[in-house]
Amino acid sequence: MQAANKAAKFDKKYTATGALLMAFVLLISFSVDRAPAATAHPAAQTSSDEAAPSAASAASDKATPSFSGNISWYGMPFHGKKTASGEIFDMYKSSAAHRHLPFGTKVLVEDPRTGNTVMVKVNDRGPYVKTRVMDISKGAATKLGTVGRGVSYVDCLIVTAKPGTGT
Repeated sequence: MQAANKAAKFDKKYTATGALLMAFVLLISFSVDRAPAATAHPAAQTSSDEAAPSAASAASDKATPSFSGNISWYGMPFHGKKTASGEIFDMYKSSAAHRHLPFGTKVLVEDPRTGNTVMVKVNDRGPYVKTRVMDISKGAATKLGTVGRGVSYVDCLIVTAKPGTGT
């Protein structure tokens, strides 16, 4: 009889542990930032029932350049230091680091999970992690609502580019 009681306690203990483990796995799987299927940026898509294009898009017949991917934010260790463009980094402003876009380029960043957007100005080089497309300042990440996630999947729309000022 004592062996049966031990077996029942064992089953009860590990059933509860298994349930907790399953709940934890489900919680993690729903909170992980997943990249949606590759699609064109919604702002770059037009349809016949939409209003006439803006003056900026009417001036160019080319599609608006856009890209998507993972971003992260950076702040305190770099606050007050010079960026690659020579500007002083202010972690509370909306700025970004990109590998190739010219300094001064404005990029509209959208979090597809929430629909939040922020406009950033490229003034630094990076990111130095190959799986990320851009780093944004903590101020921009706060406006976007992605500070808590650290790394987030976003859609980016290049709004203005200053040719000849990059590299």
